[in-house]
Order: sequence, then structure tokens, then C-alpha cells
Amino acid sequence: MLANAAGAAGSWLEVFWTTMHTMPARAKAGIFIQGAVFSFIFLLSFFGLISAAKGQRGAVYIYSKFLFITTPLIILALLVTLFTTLHPESNNVDQCINGSSSDIIRQFCTQDGLTSLVKILPVALLGSSLLLQFYGWIIAISYGEERDVADFGSRFDKYYNNSGSDVETGYPEPPFARR
Repeated sequence: MLANAAGAAGSWLEVFWTTMHTMPARAKAGIFIQGAVFSFIFLLSFFGLISAAKGQRGAVYIYSKFLFITTPLIILALLVTLFTTLHPESNNVDQCINGSSSDIIRQFCTQDGLTSLVKILPVALLGSSLLLQFYGWIIAISYGEERDVADFGSRFDKYYNNSGSDVETGYPEPPFARR
């Protein structure tokens, strides 16, 4: 959840930078796709957090299916980000910098592969988000099954008492049956 939040914030900051600094269209599209995927996965994680906090078995199962289904989105965003970073279009760096003296803007505008923090960070966050997606999927399935077993056991608690006798009938135990 936190990796996706950081990725969404950073990606939308880069989208904002593209409005003030000219970038090639392919790089803009890649940044937008990465921001949209990070934001979607971040918002989806709230559904999982709420369903796990409430212990709702069905919602946890649905969340685990969402995690599995949205994994190709993260893979797509990672591939697009790697492609636009490693094979950039030609870019006029001086026009992109637009008179800014910030090192971050200079790193953002320079199209030299994975040599700057601004270029490495989205790739690292997408890679960690992909691994966390699989990890979250396994946890959600396990938690859903645990809730399923707990719910199944609690359905039959009313038929059994905790005193050690087998079935609770509502009748007092006969005196000759006492042990």
C-alpha cells in the first residue's frame, strides 16, 4: 500500500512536471500509465484493508481475486516504464529544463537510461509493487480461508456446550449420567 502511494505521488508529480517541461509524447504516456496504475492499485488496497479489518470472508476472497487480476497492469506499467526509460525518444534537454536550476528537473529531463534517481525510483517501486502484489495475494487467500474455517466452526457452536458433553439439548443432565 505504501509503495503504491509513493509511486502514485511521484508519478503524478512527474505528470505535473510534463506540463511545464516539454517531453516526448511516448515518455508522457509512460508516466501517465505508471501514475494511473499506481493510483488504481493504491485505491484497491483500501478495499482489502477494510475487508480484512472487518473480517468479511467474501470481501477478502474478492480482494484476492482483484489482486490476481490487476497483476498484469503492474507488469504492463513496468514494461512501459522500462521501455520509455531505456529506449527514449530524442529530446531537447535545454528546452525541457526551461531555465530551471533544480537537479531533480535536470535528472527528469535527461534521457540517459537508469542513471538518475528520478528514473530508477519508478522502476524500483513498480518492481517492489509487483512482488508485494503476489505476497498480498497469498496473504489474502490464506486469511480468507482462515476466516472461512472460523465462520464454519462458529456456526456449530450453538449446538455444543463447552462443559465437555457432546450435544446441548436444553435438558438437564440426568443424575445417573454424571461422571
